[in-house]
Amino acid sequence: MTIYTRADETFATLAERSGSPTGLIRELNPHVRGLEELEGGIPLDLPYFEDRVIARRGAGQSPYDVAKREKSLGVSEFPAAGADNPRILLYHASTQGGAMPDEVSWCSSFVNYCVEQSGTEGTNSKAARSWLEWGRSVDHGDWREGDIVVFWREAPSSWKGHVAFLVTWDGSRPFVLGGNQGNRICVDDPYPFGQILSVRRAG
Repeated sequence: MTIYTRADETFATLAERSGSPTGLIRELNPHVRGLEELEGGIPLDLPYFEDRVIARRGAGQSPYDVAKREKSLGVSEFPAAGADNPRILLYHASTQGGAMPDEVSWCSSFVNYCVEQSGTEGTNSKAARSWLEWGRSVDHGDWREGDIVVFWREAPSSWKGHVAFLVTWDGSRPFVLGGNQGNRICVDDPYPFGQILSVRRAG
């Protein structure tokens, strides 16, 4: 979640209110790592959701806008064993069960984070196929860039899937912007049209 600091906020009080260690708050927010004290109005990403913290989300931004912003950060899994990208922990923290290691499939957590940052309710689930129940189904002739695409993996009847944002569908395979695509956020064509279960849009 994203908050904006108050004039009287300090790292210590923010850590207490959010239940997040100060070190993790600094790690998630490179722009404050060198600050000794906080000032009012600084945007901060927090890894946990608490009713006591007031979030001011990206007014006017669509989930796809948020996804493109996150892509620009170059987010990818940390290759070292036991090391996790705190940005991916943040995506996971937006879903039920909270923050998880970055090797846990995070495509749905990424989409959920983007949807919630835009001020819309997501699925609160780390499961890609949870998006089959979100919003409304969109017919092929009405697809738009930024729609949410749900794919099946291994078999249509399997519980496994992938979810991402539609970018273009003019070629032989659809291109989507998603997390956990090659262990990073990128635009790719991971699955053919035949593996699309549904294209979704906020109702």
